Amino acid sequence: MVRPIGQGATGTVWRGEDRSAGRPVAIKLLHESLLRQPRLVTRFVQERTILLMLRHRHVVRVHDLFSVGETLGLVMDLVDGGSLRDHLNRDGTVPPGEAVRLAAQVASALAEAHELGIIHRDLKPDNILLCTEDGALQTRLTDFGIARILNLPSMTTPNAVVGTPHYMAPEAFHGVTPSPATDVYALGVLLYELVSGRPPYRSDAIEELMRMHADGDPRRRDGIPDPLWRIIMLCLAHKPRLRPSAAELVTDLSSLAALLGDLPALSAPSHIVVPDLSMPRPRRHAPKRNDAPRNRWVRPGATAAVVAGTMLASGIATTAWHLGRSGEPRTVVVAPSAPQASAPVRQVPVRQKTTTRPPQPRKTHPEVRAPRAKSKKVASTRSPVPEAKPYGPWQCSQNFVFDLPSRTPLGPRSCHSIGRDVQFQASLTAPAGGKGRIEVRLQDAGTGRTVAGPTTCDDLNFTKNRITHECGPAGAAAQRGHSYAVVMSYRYVRDGRTTASTTRGAPFTF
Repeated sequence: MVRPIGQGATGTVWRGEDRSAGRPVAIKLLHESLLRQPRLVTRFVQERTILLMLRHRHVVRVHDLFSVGETLGLVMDLVDGGSLRDHLNRDGTVPPGEAVRLAAQVASALAEAHELGIIHRDLKPDNILLCTEDGALQTRLTDFGIARILNLPSMTTPNAVVGTPHYMAPEAFHGVTPSPATDVYALGVLLYELVSGRPPYRSDAIEELMRMHADGDPRRRDGIPDPLWRIIMLCLAHKPRLRPSAAELVTDLSSLAALLGDLPALSAPSHIVVPDLSMPRPRRHAPKRNDAPRNRWVRPGATAAVVAGTMLASGIATTAWHLGRSGEPRTVVVAPSAPQASAPVRQVPVRQKTTTRPPQPRKTHPEVRAPRAKSKKVASTRSPVPEAKPYGPWQCSQNFVFDLPSRTPLGPRSCHSIGRDVQFQASLTAPAGGKGRIEVRLQDAGTGRTVAGPTTCDDLNFTKNRITHECGPAGAAAQRGHSYAVVMSYRYVRDGRTTASTTRGAPFTF
């Protein structure tokens, strides 16, 4: 393990070296704080199983899964050309011919996955890495962590909405079982964004995005060639059965790439939208606790029990797959995942975004004034020069949650502000007529250790005049040079239905 190169929602990505092969690799370490969630560990191992099955040149290849200390490590190809999101942020748009060529590569990877019964479910520019071969960009599809193997029991929460709203098909918002057409829809959104510089539908409210995707009326920018627009609209068809297959798109897009030739790119939009914090972010300092032990790679304990069970399931699935490749029927069997100790949560956060809002004024003690004489006024001793603000703006991570059985949209939000120390708070937006509870704490992003908190706000009444409640702010004397995250737990009760979950904000370095 050489150095950390990125930070994601579920783990830290390191640059490493395979000493036996003498080549650089990427190592994804699962956050230690997440190892207490058996379902998430199972999903992490599932990512390895799926990627071991996929041997496509446009898919990031996985080499190994191992235990290091009290965490798990996933060894993958190192793709150091950044993501398609980085490319869009830098250039704004992509020439139509180049966009179609890159989309054809992604369609080819999806066609292979769909043949194996695998649905990606979260296709977007952040999950497409880039490298250069013979002077041309090549794509590598990654992050199958929430993919579903169609012929296996689902490992996602029942009735959960999974995905990133800007790229989700209309049926995905209603918890319909995903199909290859779900990925094709996301590919259409991706193709639109490559040539236009932004997704076809833009909104910060999940309800509004649901309506836009359901209406299916994207605005066509001037300059998009007719044959390219026809393919985009076919992919964005409201009914899944009307969308082409990924294999059909490979042929159509490859032919269209030659036809469009060297057409210039459209002008870049005024600003880039859809920031996504689920992908790794560059970090200046590595938490010491993330450093891998040099003389101890495997340690028995609670993690070993979880790893053993999940590795067993992974081994059975991978072995069955390789037997299928050698001529046996393609039957994959996976042992069922361990049930969670707590009651299942009937919703899943579907996207995170970062917003900035003005800093909240800090609470101060009332100014102490001298007693007033009856006939004289005492001049104020307060300085006319305003005090310097000790903290920067609030940085917030917003989640959108939609509970399908109760049709209840929720908006948990965690925020932090950096100054002489760290301030943190959380808020919950929910429909009127319910009661809620918020608990917020600050954790070390590398170790999962609680640094400050929890701060609890109970008996919150959500009314028409107040659908958002805040909890905090609270302060933390955090150690500099470390990475931290605000963790928020919430509970909302309405009409006898209870929705409860925990969200983790984007990691930041203090």
